[in-house]
Amino acid sequence: MDKIYIYPDHPDESRFIKLILDYMETPQYLRKYLFKRRKELKFAGVLPPLRTPNHPTESRASMLKKGDVREGVVLTKSGGEFMVDVGVDRHLKAFGRAPSIGGRAIIRITETAPELKGVFIGDSEVEDYWGFDVHVSERRLGEIALDEKFELTIATSRLGTDIRKIDAELASKLNEVRSIFIAFGSPRKGLKEILSGEGLTIDEAFHYTLNMVPEQGCESVRTEEAIYSTLAILNLLCSQ
Repeated sequence: MDKIYIYPDHPDESRFIKLILDYMETPQYLRKYLFKRRKELKFAGVLPPLRTPNHPTESRASMLKKGDVREGVVLTKSGGEFMVDVGVDRHLKAFGRAPSIGGRAIIRITETAPELKGVFIGDSEVEDYWGFDVHVSERRLGEIALDEKFELTIATSRLGTDIRKIDAELASKLNEVRSIFIAFGSPRKGLKEILSGEGLTIDEAFHYTLNMVPEQGCESVRTEEAIYSTLAILNLLCSQ
């Protein structure tokens, strides 16, 4: 999951959802720099932590190795050198093309002693999964789904085809494409209802409409639960 698109709904809570997702995606040690105290984040401490590679738990500089990649915030600049907080007990001296002071950056460690040093790199240079970008879309759901940049589009719905009936077909499709768009309904409306308000049917907008939690035993599945379930199933199918 590289990008999350939040499409317009009523009432519009997209900015709040983006704030929460951005907060979750940011490594814990950088949040004090990148987020101000605000009431919307009062209960952010109950959010489940991510254990993606850009959320390391090591806080000792002595344990870092040459070649390690960390995220940091640029604190100061002196000539062509930048001091960066990368979440350990010593600041790192970084070189290269940096964001402005207070900006977030990715650094590859080049030296650990006697000084901690590194170079700025782009996210395309990171081999591991490095989190997600969150976008509040100005386009409606149907417009996003019909964007030609997506080679495969999947709508999730309890009214869709049971995933178990087409798992082999879908596994083959997943391994043929590079860009996939997966859509989830809102707490108030399913995708079919949302698209109907845009003058589209779900079959017109998506290649597949799938029930990813068959025999769910309840009227609806929470969006966050549907996301976990769907990504787990698709990840399994991609490995086949």
